[in-house]
Amino acid sequence: MLSICIPTYRYDVCPLVTDLLQQAVTVNEAIEVLVYDDASPDDGDWGREELRQTSGIRYIELKNNLGRAAIRNKMTREASHKFVLLMDADGWPPPDFLGRYLKAITALKFPAVIIGGRTYTTTPPVDYKLHLHWWYGSQREARTPGRISQDGWLGFQSNNFLTTRALLLAHPFPESHHGYGHEDTLWGQQFVGTEVSIHPANNPVVHLGLETNEIFLQKQRQAVDNLLLLKKQSPHLRTRLINLVEKLPFLPTLAGLISEQTLTNYLSGQKRPNLYALDLLKLRWWIK
Repeated sequence: MLSICIPTYRYDVCPLVTDLLQQAVTVNEAIEVLVYDDASPDDGDWGREELRQTSGIRYIELKNNLGRAAIRNKMTREASHKFVLLMDADGWPPPDFLGRYLKAITALKFPAVIIGGRTYTTTPPVDYKLHLHWWYGSQREARTPGRISQDGWLGFQSNNFLTTRALLLAHPFPESHHGYGHEDTLWGQQFVGTEVSIHPANNPVVHLGLETNEIFLQKQRQAVDNLLLLKKQSPHLRTRLINLVEKLPFLPTLAGLISEQTLTNYLSGQKRPNLYALDLLKLRWWIK
């Protein structure tokens, strides 16, 4: 019935696996859990020893790092069931997570992609250096079912979604670029104007893997770089940033009037900064 695929890298996924196995017992369907470690370095245990001893899962440690797209494609090929649920390792599910997805499967006509979504804790983390990621996620990434329906494929996120294995095999994630970011954006937008429908399931996971301000901004920069490469390869690609640049082409030049260091200091130094400052920073990176 359902294969749950969880790629992981330098993250202890054991608590998540334990919770999913407990939920699987309560539903009357065949469910398998696949956990693939994408060649995590030996600078920590990352729960690997416990996973090796956990029964009821298929756990594999890859020798070479495949990257975000390729490992998802590999897990899909090696999954056993008709439906595939792809999750990020750092998402925490609600109590009836699997039950909600199974109900959604029976209520829909496929081909379709069911979006569970993501949310963040209601209170900020204790560590001040994690506030920017939490604030950005709470304001920009946590979306209501209504917002998911409104955005459609424009805002597709691959951290928590379900579809058929057949669709994923026919439309694998793009592996041409190995940088961070937007491979899921490109994957989702290939279905614009097709028979594949998108459905919010109101089944969000809580994003737990917050990163420090420095690492978060580094990854935002990598995502802009990767977006430029993907845009050249696929001119139809749309994002909020691309739409902004094309609608107001003078904005990147104006953004260049504010130094990168000024924007970085502001974003890192405020408890809840105005996220338009991050938009300006992305515009600076875009013109570079």
